[in-house]
Amino acid sequence: MSRIWAVATNTLREAVRDRILHSILFFAAILLFLSLAMKELTIGDSDKVVRGVALGGISAVAAIIAIFLGVGLVYKEIERRTVYTLAAKPISRWMLLLGKYLGLWLTLLVEVGFLTLLYTLVISTQQGLPGVGVYIAVAMLMMELTLLTAWCTLFSTFCAPTTAAAYSICIYVIGHFADDLYLFGSRAEDPGAKAMMLGLYRVLPNLEIFNVRTEAVHGVAIPASELAYAAAYGLTYSAAVLFVAMMVFERRDFK
Repeated sequence: MSRIWAVATNTLREAVRDRILHSILFFAAILLFLSLAMKELTIGDSDKVVRGVALGGISAVAAIIAIFLGVGLVYKEIERRTVYTLAAKPISRWMLLLGKYLGLWLTLLVEVGFLTLLYTLVISTQQGLPGVGVYIAVAMLMMELTLLTAWCTLFSTFCAPTTAAAYSICIYVIGHFADDLYLFGSRAEDPGAKAMMLGLYRVLPNLEIFNVRTEAVHGVAIPASELAYAAAYGLTYSAAVLFVAMMVFERRDFK
């Protein structure tokens, strides 16, 4: 376990020093401050619009960072040939991959924590302290990122970063339209198309079950059963994807 943690902390340090990550966070901070200006440009309950835009910005930036860093997890090690050095040490490939994944997850936790703190400060200046629903939405966002990062890690084991990024973006987009995919499949008249759509719905991730931002913005109570189901779904699915990633990484030839 100590070897996995060592890889994770080293991955976290590398990510924190990445200048592009700093640039993304800088623009995210600007977006949060600009969300305050939405109050003057909207009609109706402008406070909810500001909260919704700010939370949506945090979610989008976090997904960008997860994909940007995740697709290069393995590729960077191969490109710099550090994977050969690590392979010679008493650490299994699956430990290396799990450590890299945990390091990326910790990076996202720090990034989301920073943006959430900034969100709290920004919103508090205009509306007072956010309700507890906002922080539940952030926790669900971290669960979504847990699953998205697992997919990015899987793609990084057998794809170049550009291809892995394309696959990861597809997973992210499809994951948020999974309910529409199910609706389209259930209404399809062709049996083959219906079976294919429903099959894809069951296999591909449903990231929308982690999205409780609307409830958080409107102050609607979120049933504990829904949160528990989403957490169990996210952890189980992430573990399955990571297991596949480890199997692929174990069998990959670096020569």
